[in-house]
Amino acid sequence: MADRECRMTNRETYLLTTATFDKVGEFWDSRLASFLERHTYVLPAATLRNASDPCSELELMGGRGIVFQMSRGTPGRHQLQAAGRVLKSGKKVWFYWPDESAIEYIDRERLGSCWRLWFAAKAFGKLGRHADPAAATQADPLPLSFSNDQNAECESLLSQAKAVSFPSLDRQPSFEKPLDGTGMYLRTDFWAPITSGGSYGHTCYVAAALSRVTRNLVCFMPHRYSLLDELGLHQVVLDKPSRDCGEIDLVRANANYYHQLKAAAAALRPLYIYERLCLGNYVGAKLSLELGIPYIAEYNGSEISMNRSFGGTGFAYEQFFLKAEQAAFRQASLISVISDAVRDDLIGRGVDRSKILVNPNGVDLQAYRPAVLEEKLKLRSEFGFDDRHTVLGFTGTFGGWHGIDILAEAIPRICSLFPEARFLLIGDGNYKHLVDEKVKQHNLAERVISTGRVPQVDGARYLRACDIYLSPHNKHMVDSRFFGSPTKIFEYMALGGGIVASDLEQIGEVLSPALPANSLPASGSNITDERSVLCAPGNLDEFVSGTGYLISHPDVRLRLGQNARKAAARYYSWDRNVADLWRALRKETMELEPGRKLTTAGPGAGQTVEEGDGADDPYKKRAQKQWDNDPCGSHYARNTSPRTLDWFLEVEQYRYGKYAPWMPEIMEFSKHRGQRVLEIGGGMGTDLAQFAKAGAIVTDVDLSAGHLELAQENFRLRNLTGTFLQHDAESLPFDDASFDLVYSNGVIHHTPNTLQVIREMYRVLKPGGRAIVMVYAENSFVYWIQLVYILGVRSRLLDQYSMGEIMSRHVELSQSDARPLVKVYTRSRIGRHFDKFENIRVIKRQMTPEELPAKLKWIPVGIAGRIMGWNLVVKAKKPL
Repeated sequence: MADRECRMTNRETYLLTTATFDKVGEFWDSRLASFLERHTYVLPAATLRNASDPCSELELMGGRGIVFQMSRGTPGRHQLQAAGRVLKSGKKVWFYWPDESAIEYIDRERLGSCWRLWFAAKAFGKLGRHADPAAATQADPLPLSFSNDQNAECESLLSQAKAVSFPSLDRQPSFEKPLDGTGMYLRTDFWAPITSGGSYGHTCYVAAALSRVTRNLVCFMPHRYSLLDELGLHQVVLDKPSRDCGEIDLVRANANYYHQLKAAAAALRPLYIYERLCLGNYVGAKLSLELGIPYIAEYNGSEISMNRSFGGTGFAYEQFFLKAEQAAFRQASLISVISDAVRDDLIGRGVDRSKILVNPNGVDLQAYRPAVLEEKLKLRSEFGFDDRHTVLGFTGTFGGWHGIDILAEAIPRICSLFPEARFLLIGDGNYKHLVDEKVKQHNLAERVISTGRVPQVDGARYLRACDIYLSPHNKHMVDSRFFGSPTKIFEYMALGGGIVASDLEQIGEVLSPALPANSLPASGSNITDERSVLCAPGNLDEFVSGTGYLISHPDVRLRLGQNARKAAARYYSWDRNVADLWRALRKETMELEPGRKLTTAGPGAGQTVEEGDGADDPYKKRAQKQWDNDPCGSHYARNTSPRTLDWFLEVEQYRYGKYAPWMPEIMEFSKHRGQRVLEIGGGMGTDLAQFAKAGAIVTDVDLSAGHLELAQENFRLRNLTGTFLQHDAESLPFDDASFDLVYSNGVIHHTPNTLQVIREMYRVLKPGGRAIVMVYAENSFVYWIQLVYILGVRSRLLDQYSMGEIMSRHVELSQSDARPLVKVYTRSRIGRHFDKFENIRVIKRQMTPEELPAKLKWIPVGIAGRIMGWNLVVKAKKPL
């Protein structure tokens, strides 16, 4: 009681009201008063009680303010009205999104923005349904018959889902002492009949490994998998639910599979269900719930993201597919995912971290083994190759994320440089034509052999003919970082040849330690435990030079291959993959490969720690991760090699030539000769170089070490001088009155306490000094049309996410899925932040011709930028 009285005396007591508005609870937290914009936050526990009017409850308790909990992206009308009442009474208001661990401070001006968003969402919703039939197809609610059946069933499962405990696992199951009972392997993607490839091999080899530690295993499959037969496994081919493969067919397949599988499960009484999750399927989770069967879900990444990245569109039933996945995650006792990126995605969606096991793909060491010399020569002769040739192998789906464009460009260059080079390409896909066109153009048909898609066992056998193996993956997804764990990587390792691959997420991690393609040794005498050559993703020159190096150094590729095979045998076999499932269920600590940072389920699990000096706040860590991995502006340099002077100049030319030709004049690059200029968040140094070229004495402060390194390189190549410091701008490391100008372009809306940064700007400016600062504009085409309408309403992201979260996910070009904080401002809101300054001007700019809708092309782009531009530029003076 005394503790509670102390809290009340300190006036730190707040009221929480639930999203349903019928329950309230009191809590206290001294941090809340300092939250003045959007911040990461987890609400302390509060005992809830029934209440009919939260505003009256707040008045009765005399607390400092109220926190409105949100269940969807936008606050509802009743919440907005109640927030207005509370603000009128002089109390404080926050909106809280528990699924995002985010809280936003709401004042009167911010409440006005929330009301505008509410009205816009209503209006855009009607527009999406009625004005544009094409858009309505994507945005309309699901058909009534569908909603009443599968949708309701999925909602019910989602609300009831609860993991079923495994029976006591008093020992680690093994081949000698398997689990005494039946296991049930399930896969239901009837729309994708396959006979080989990474997904196919993953399924068959995992099932085989499960069968070695389970007395009996039955595989329920959408098609017959011949490799399962060859491995001696029992499979049941399920009746196909439909001849068609549209989205509605995927949804309705649940009813078909449920009746077949429930009868089978009742008869088999399995110890567990192991399911490779497929788009739209929730049957495994439903059977687990109804029959009390422990459930392991294998999730290999978002097919929704894949479709956006390489199909160019979303799904009409995307929200249903997400609900089905969420139901499976809640029901699962263990979720096996292939990479850190997939794990992070699930954690971001609210999945319990403790039941996620990061379990990379693996390899069957017998199927993928080095060939003895006689076998290798015999295989080569099948393709017209002999022992004089160096054979370079590639296997996989010739699809969007396999780097086929890089491979196609590299083949003629390698053939021109190395007469002994021959290529063996295994597989097929939508991008195969890129390779075929280059082969035809350069008359390379006898040097480049394409087998097309072949059975899995043949593909493994063909690869033994090769000396070097290629994996030129070169890009991330459009809405997330690369989340794959390509099985070819582990197969290449087991084959014991040289490997040239992209240093991209898990690919680079598994293939490290490695030789960097941009710094290759003269010989292999110093090689210790390196296992590959790694090149920058998408860097054609590095890929060609790395491949050429291994062609010219057979001793090096032999040493690398031996090291890779050894690592595959110890850490990446399918038996190891399945053994880790039981270790995770038994809550054992995993034996990880040295240097790996995989998060695994259970006590003793490893934790991935985000890096970054001087940034304890999660949003600041995200900002560091974003710009350490995705330097601002670098995406627009496509014709030059990174880190060269031409590369920096190409970035500059795009910035001031095409993207923002207004910038040099408005930002006053040429008007500060002899003055001390501080830039906060200088990025690659593009703008700062303009001040320096014009004679200013420049200093760059940035939270991102990656940005600072590039900025210094930019200055070195231009023969410019400057000072570069890594530091948090909310606490600048300078004396008062140190600078004539503080400049910041598109930075301070990424930090939680923007007002504190502006106070620091004021402090370090000399009397009469000026600030020029750009932030994103709320009242802009980008915000209301591209973000609110297209993403929020038409794609229905506002049903699940706040606008703050939508902006974090989609505003900044990202290959790292960092999701940095992004905020927008009205003129009055940002103007109030500069209230200590004088002569304050707020200028609106930034619109490109491509952004203008077809019906508005008649408006000059400069005028359009002044009306609905994305940038607000604040110019202000510190009083004398």
